[in-house]
Amino acid sequence: MINKKRRFAVIVATLFIILASILSVIPAVAVEAPEVNGGEAIVLYDKTHKRYIVEENGFAMLNTSTSAKIMMGLIACETLSDRLDQTVTITEEMISGASGYSMSLKIGEKIKIEDLLYGAICGSYNDAAYALAHICGGSGFVDIMNDRALELGAKSTTYVNPIGYPDSSSMITTAYDTLKIALTASDNELYMSICSAVRHTVKATNKSDERTIYNRNYLVCSATNGSYYNAKCKGLNAGYSGEAGGWSIVTLIEDDGAEYICVLLGGKENADGSEVYAYDSVNTLANWVCKTYDDYTIFPAGAQVGTTNIGLVGVTTNDAPYVTAGDLTVYVPAGCEVSYHIEIDNDLKAPIEAGTVIGKVIATADGDKVGEVELLLKNSYESNSIMVVIDKIGSYTMSRAFVATIICFVVLLAAVLIYRYVNRYNSRGKYTRRR
Repeated sequence: MINKKRRFAVIVATLFIILASILSVIPAVAVEAPEVNGGEAIVLYDKTHKRYIVEENGFAMLNTSTSAKIMMGLIACETLSDRLDQTVTITEEMISGASGYSMSLKIGEKIKIEDLLYGAICGSYNDAAYALAHICGGSGFVDIMNDRALELGAKSTTYVNPIGYPDSSSMITTAYDTLKIALTASDNELYMSICSAVRHTVKATNKSDERTIYNRNYLVCSATNGSYYNAKCKGLNAGYSGEAGGWSIVTLIEDDGAEYICVLLGGKENADGSEVYAYDSVNTLANWVCKTYDDYTIFPAGAQVGTTNIGLVGVTTNDAPYVTAGDLTVYVPAGCEVSYHIEIDNDLKAPIEAGTVIGKVIATADGDKVGEVELLLKNSYESNSIMVVIDKIGSYTMSRAFVATIICFVVLLAAVLIYRYVNRYNSRGKYTRRR
């Protein structure tokens, strides 16, 4: 009778879980990202919750353009972080390969490593980048960049110089690869401090007057081009490498504790360069994701989600409550369809303490898991000694040892019966019937 009651309780609990899963849907409407066409490849990644929000041509093989400077700057920051106040002398070998946008470093100029970092990362000056590359790795610095790309999982990326220009046609990457590199760079405090700075002043040197470096990323610095400034954007790199690579824009977007990284490669502009469609696209996505996504709490910490059954308490109880170990909060677009389902251990037995983890509740949106929290037993339950004995007997009767014992008994009984049957034959081989 007890076993029947227990089976019935399990069935009821299972039906409750299924019903809860079916009904636990937040009404919603489909949310789509705005259409943008300012680049050949665009990826918008939710760094906080580790998921992609927008993906367009993420695996397309494209020129790195100036996004190569993220890797250059990352390695320089990692290598030189304890030498920021060190003064170095610029040599011809350091800057011989530099061309294009320049900090106007001069041979024989004495300058601090920190100033070179700001020149290369914040100001995106090519001669400063070459100088840092020489200081960090000499002629082997590009090999260091390529090795680090492989280490970070950017297997489709190839560098041939530290800046992505003018050999941009030989320097290949993908938006997904660039994202992997950007994620690592975004965790480097020194790099993010420099790439997010609006300006930096370099004191006068033996070869130059005082210089003010402004951030060339229009998202970060309104002084360079105020029409694209976005206060929510921090770094990481932006620049143009001609028709071969176009614009590359990589930025960290911060909004109420949430962080996103947007990567745009093969960025476009109008004929005379007066309007950069690449910046328009990044700003559109940044503003949309900050406005659209928000936290939604399905269950607060300690909320009673349901009940389950506990065995061996004298009479099986099917109303043992369980609660959430913490907040079940999801970060989704407003109106997005969110559902949750419960996974619970249905074979719980006393003695069992309050606070025991007995399952979890999982929230999903569009088929993807967006949140999870453990479920804890709310109360403690003591076992009944008689029920424990009955349970052990029941468990033993279902065990292999019990089955083996029965088989051995049957075999032994058969052997005894056969033995007695044989001994009842007379000496002539005839069976002697007893009277």
